[in-house]
Amino acid sequence: MARVSATINSPTSEVIRSWCDASRMPGERAELSDNAALLVAAGFVAPGARAIVVRRASTGVSLPGLDGGFSDLRRLQRSIAQVEQQLNNPMMPSMVAAVLRNRLNGLQRRRDDAHKSVVIGKGVFASGTRSIRRERRENVYLELDDRERLFGGLLCTPTPNVNNVNYMRKAGGAAIERIVGVVGQMASRAGSNQAEQWAGQLFGDPETATGPSAATQREARFVDGYETILFVAGHYYDRIMRNPAWTSDHFALPRTQVNLHAELAEIAADVISLRSVRVDLDRALSNGGFDRSFAEHINVKEAALRPVWSQLIDRVQALTEVAHVVESAAVELQLLAEYNHAASIDDRIDHLIARSGDREISADNSKRVTEQVRAGEEQLRIYRDVLQGNIARISMSNPLPLPEQLPERYEPS
Repeated sequence: MARVSATINSPTSEVIRSWCDASRMPGERAELSDNAALLVAAGFVAPGARAIVVRRASTGVSLPGLDGGFSDLRRLQRSIAQVEQQLNNPMMPSMVAAVLRNRLNGLQRRRDDAHKSVVIGKGVFASGTRSIRRERRENVYLELDDRERLFGGLLCTPTPNVNNVNYMRKAGGAAIERIVGVVGQMASRAGSNQAEQWAGQLFGDPETATGPSAATQREARFVDGYETILFVAGHYYDRIMRNPAWTSDHFALPRTQVNLHAELAEIAADVISLRSVRVDLDRALSNGGFDRSFAEHINVKEAALRPVWSQLIDRVQALTEVAHVVESAAVELQLLAEYNHAASIDDRIDHLIARSGDREISADNSKRVTEQVRAGEEQLRIYRDVLQGNIARISMSNPLPLPEQLPERYEPS
């Protein structure tokens, strides 16, 4: 039987760089898991608190979660920002503004519920005095202020296609104002219920952000290159952690050599710090760029940061290689399991063939007994009584094992 190996074709650093430059990844991509989102959000907190989040993830201590996942929280925050931006429009009719404020209050209540689940949710972080002291001794207790910062980071969870908007919201600012004016005039005659329906169609709803239009996307789009690289790192982290081969005995040694939870959190922290520095440099250049010497100084600092970006891309690319190696190994392990199962089938076949002689002797004996039984009615009755008595004695003292039933169809374990 020929040995088949899976091809390892992880994306190169140049490919990842092109994804970040275009702020998109090809193909449909699943949302980040709760653990991946939390580790990325840990990049927004202090190093000590980030180490605690990593330690809880590494040791299996509970971490907060949401029913819809943290990607829904990101979309909720985006919807709140969009409604707030529209409410700042001075041309907004009073009836439409009232409807939007009502919608904004509902969105903010949902965000407050998510905030409670993450920051003070029951069954996640210790609440009693003794349990808090115990978690502090074990260095797994996350202080309340750090949980607040972690929740703020979760509002920025890298989420594919978070900026997808419907047709009405794709219009420019001037067009939006004109549409709002028409909606306001018609709503004044149609009533508040109709106004709320039109406002929902105009400004969208976070529940419809993940509808069919988002599901049919052929690529995952992001806000910028920094969010793209965070998602790429979290995506391949999930592919490793969800692969059963990674938790098998074959990878026991590699698991002790690298902490993937810490690696993802540190990548996120470096990316977030780099983005913060770049934003400050751009703001400084915009405010003081009229001075030539100052502008040159900013350009020198910006050039010094470019190797940092390349190093981050290389770290993420190394993570993608680990994912593809684990997936390749999973194929090999499945083949080995099938080979072992096939070998056991061969042994059973050989055993059946080896017993063929015994079956022939037993068949001959049965034929002779049958001929003797057919010799007469009295002989038949005698043999039947003796045979039934022997079977009864054998079954009571030493029951014979039933022949093994072979499945109708082979299924791999």
